[in-house]
Amino acid sequence: MSDPIPNLYCVSSKFDEFQVYVGSLKDIHDTNETSNSIYDIHRIEYYTLILITNGEGWHFIDYEKHYLKKGSLLFISKNQVQKFEKESELKGKVILFTDNFLQKNLQYTYFKNHVNIFNYNLYTPLLDLEETNYSDFLELIERINFEFNADYDEMKGKIIGTFLNALLLKAEKISRHKRTSFEQHRYYKLFKEFGVLLEKDLPHNKDAMFYANSLNISYKHLNETCKTICAKTAKEFISDVLVLEIKRYLSSTNLSVKEIAYKFGFDEPTNLQKIFKRKTGKTAIEFREIALNE
Repeated sequence: MSDPIPNLYCVSSKFDEFQVYVGSLKDIHDTNETSNSIYDIHRIEYYTLILITNGEGWHFIDYEKHYLKKGSLLFISKNQVQKFEKESELKGKVILFTDNFLQKNLQYTYFKNHVNIFNYNLYTPLLDLEETNYSDFLELIERINFEFNADYDEMKGKIIGTFLNALLLKAEKISRHKRTSFEQHRYYKLFKEFGVLLEKDLPHNKDAMFYANSLNISYKHLNETCKTICAKTAKEFISDVLVLEIKRYLSSTNLSVKEIAYKFGFDEPTNLQKIFKRKTGKTAIEFREIALNE
């Protein structure tokens, strides 16, 4: 399925080479100013970490508003939809990195299994830091920035990866004190695998039994897993992810509800409308009007 939501890009030869980028919100804005804007709905195809250093304002991530101020630390997973409030004038540090960078320079398996700050299905993307922690994170980012801008060296990626690894682990440690943690539960790994499959196959299949079969487990086991981890049945979780994707299409394309319905495999647009209204309390058209005027 083609993606209608514009991507913001990191135009940097260093990013192309190392698959990591360190800069500022202003850098990202200036890079994309002539095409897409950070103030319009967009997505970035990389993991994104943002530390706010000055200003106050709102940031929209997957249609949820988050209030940002100095010390706000954002973890945005690849392909999430976002935009900044135009009036905010926020300033901050940005780190972008890819799966490829993780695989080459971090303990990738550990990151995938134990670092869950980017898991937007369960956790908020926002962490507000106390002053001491803010100073520590700012220092780590400055160290990463120094290495990123230094002359080429064969150890460059590994050094950046070491500092980034420390930053992510520190964020995970702080985050765990502020949230209900499911990571130690025996179902958590299975739930994450379900999420990966759902992201890939949702446009083609909305049936919970299909995903249970793909995971080589029973429907009952998948249901129990979802209810334990996110307090929803597998069917409810699939519907939530589906509605989020529909929201993305409604807010960023001129496609009719009928066209969007067919893209997601609905035989009749009324079936999409029923699910959307039940989940959001609004019709698809009502949601589109509100989203476009925010």
